[in-house]
Amino acid sequence: MLMSTLVASALFAGISIMPMQLAGTSHPQPARLQAPVIPVQALKSEGTTAGSEESDQTQFVPFPVQAQFETGDTWLSGGRRYRLYGLQTCLRGTSVTISPGVIRDCGELNLIVAQALIKDTKPVCTTIKDLDQHNAVVACQTTSGQRRYDLATYMIAEGWGFAAVDTSGHLIVPGYRVAEESARSARAGLWAYSDMPHPVAVLTGQAGAQQ
Repeated sequence: MLMSTLVASALFAGISIMPMQLAGTSHPQPARLQAPVIPVQALKSEGTTAGSEESDQTQFVPFPVQAQFETGDTWLSGGRRYRLYGLQTCLRGTSVTISPGVIRDCGELNLIVAQALIKDTKPVCTTIKDLDQHNAVVACQTTSGQRRYDLATYMIAEGWGFAAVDTSGHLIVPGYRVAEESARSARAGLWAYSDMPHPVAVLTGQAGAQQ
C-alpha cells in the first residue's frame, strides 16, 4: 500500500534538513486527525545493492532549530532555501473555510501545522540535489525505535501535504498519490474542509491560463 510511496521516496533521499523553531502565532490550530505512520524502506549502509556507493555516503542531519519556513514544504536556513522532495502544500493566497463564517489562508494554516509536525517528529534530512548555491531539494525521515519513516508521506497521510507534480503534470513520487487518497477518504487534515483549494489543481490552472 503506502510502502510503495516510501520506497520511492527512499530511493531519492539525500537531503540535509534541519529542525526549526516554531514562530509564535495567535491563530488557533484545527484538531489534527491521526493518520497511520508508514514505515519507509530503511536506508542502511550495510546490505546496500551494487551501485549504491552514493547511498553509503548519505548523511542525515537534524532539522535546523533556526529554520524559517516560507511555506509548508519550503524553508530557509544558513542562507539557503530547502524544498522537501515530492511534496506540495497549500498555497498562500488561497482560502479555506474552517468553520461557518471563519475563513483562513490555506497556505498559512498549512505552514503552521507543518511546523508543528516537524517539531513533534524531529526529522533528519539529507540533500538530494543542489539546484544552485542558494537552493536545494531535500528528503527527510523521522525515527521511531529502529524504524525510519518518510516525512513527506507522513504529512500527506495526515492531510497536511499533497503529491507534487512536475512541469509536465507527472507525479514526482507516484506512491505519494496512495497516501493522498487515503487522507482524502479519511477526511484527514485539510481534507476535512469541503472548499479546500487543492494546490496542484490551482497550480495547474494557473499554468494553463499562462499558455
